[in-house]
Amino acid sequence: MAIYLLHGDSKSTDSYGVRNRLEQLLKGIDTEANMNFATYDMSVGEANFQEVITSALTIPFLGGQRIVVAKGIKTVEKAFKSKGDEEDESKSKKQSSTAEGVLRAVGQLEQLPDDALLILVEETGHLDGRTAFYKAIKKLGCKVETFKAMWFDPAAGNVRDAIDFIQSESTRRGLRLDYRPAERFAHMVGSDKAHIIQEIEKLALYAGEGSSPTEEDVENVVTKSHEAGIFELVDLIGYGKVKKAIDALGDLLDHGAAPPYILTMIARQMRLIGLTREALANGVHASEGPLAKALKLSPFVTRKLLIQVESFPKFNYPKILEMLMDTDLHLKRSTMDTKLALETLIAKLAGVSRL
Repeated sequence: MAIYLLHGDSKSTDSYGVRNRLEQLLKGIDTEANMNFATYDMSVGEANFQEVITSALTIPFLGGQRIVVAKGIKTVEKAFKSKGDEEDESKSKKQSSTAEGVLRAVGQLEQLPDDALLILVEETGHLDGRTAFYKAIKKLGCKVETFKAMWFDPAAGNVRDAIDFIQSESTRRGLRLDYRPAERFAHMVGSDKAHIIQEIEKLALYAGEGSSPTEEDVENVVTKSHEAGIFELVDLIGYGKVKKAIDALGDLLDHGAAPPYILTMIARQMRLIGLTREALANGVHASEGPLAKALKLSPFVTRKLLIQVESFPKFNYPKILEMLMDTDLHLKRSTMDTKLALETLIAKLAGVSRL
């Protein structure tokens, strides 16, 4: 028998990676006309776990291989999650009963025929390896594969793997994307593979098959990620362009960036500017290569940092740290409207950059 469990990493999920792996496992299988193939989405109530297992154990019609795909498998975990002491006894008993039912269903998989294929999928989250369900399914010999979304950090580190992926996917869509446009693409689009594919398809439609998109083409077409938006926001703060910086903040918020995330990324960028100034003061050459090596950042990031350091000629880190802490308190205690708190921080940081 072959049982697969595909789900996200403990901190994030690469939904593209999960879907791509599922396609690989089903390669060569006619999922439309094959009467021995069945798929269920448990997240929308198409089946419960026992029904999935019963389907997997069904004798193949006219012989052949029985193949079952169950999506939304994370719903099974609910049976093993305690609600706390406040939960009444009747709910606790019901939960325990459900958990026992799931474990009985798992036990039935020992009868799964050798040629059967059962694929359990969770595209939008990860499973808790501590639950009895997870341990039982692994004990059966289930092949567990996890997919982490943050496969590279757009704000730091080596993005070589990201560039290779972007160039490879661009080639598959008839584009010839050189290194520099691919690098720019990587830092604009962020780390979600599904989003990267979507933006590559937009670029292919814009540039046309067989073309070699330029950095300018990438700038015109690709939608910036939250990470890229933070770079732009800090640039505008450094240049003292308060109105444009506040507009950039509004754009980030409109596209779903959470205020605490924005504050964290601004604080991180301020720290990187401080580290850059320190490295330059200690004799590191003011060029992207030596600075990238000294700070262990990508050349793209260090190019931006060199510009931002010039934008903050008198970098008062203790003062900036105080501003960041004040804003953090406003966000946590709701003592000021969140958008207003961030706008106030931007205005103050822009003032510090002009000192």
